[in-house]
Amino acid sequence: MARSGAGTTMSGVVVVMWWCMVVQRLEATVFTVGESSGWVVGVDYDAWAKSKNFKLGDLLVFDYSSAYAIDEVFENGYNTCNIDHPITSDNSGSTVISLLNAGPHYFICGTPGYCAQGMKFIANVTA
Repeated sequence: MARSGAGTTMSGVVVVMWWCMVVQRLEATVFTVGESSGWVVGVDYDAWAKSKNFKLGDLLVFDYSSAYAIDEVFENGYNTCNIDHPITSDNSGSTVISLLNAGPHYFICGTPGYCAQGMKFIANVTA
């Protein structure tokens, strides 16, 4: 009998965890990076990101031409515009990134030269 109760308790925990994930996804905000401009040279992404309140589960949508790419990098890669060791990298023209961890997320354009022209930002994600 103790086993049955333990199984029921474990099932309850799993259901609660699943429900929390569903609720979090329903409350997620979808941010289009650069708004109507998209991911291009000439947008102040630093100011854009600082004006947002990123939370766990939110989505970043990057829309861009084949001239650009999007890399999530570590802080050092962000500071130096170095794409040698990206966390993620995409150049498909439409990239969606889920913000799954609290803390800073560093994004840069992976096409040489564009990061130095300002195509980078930090998304500070709160729990």
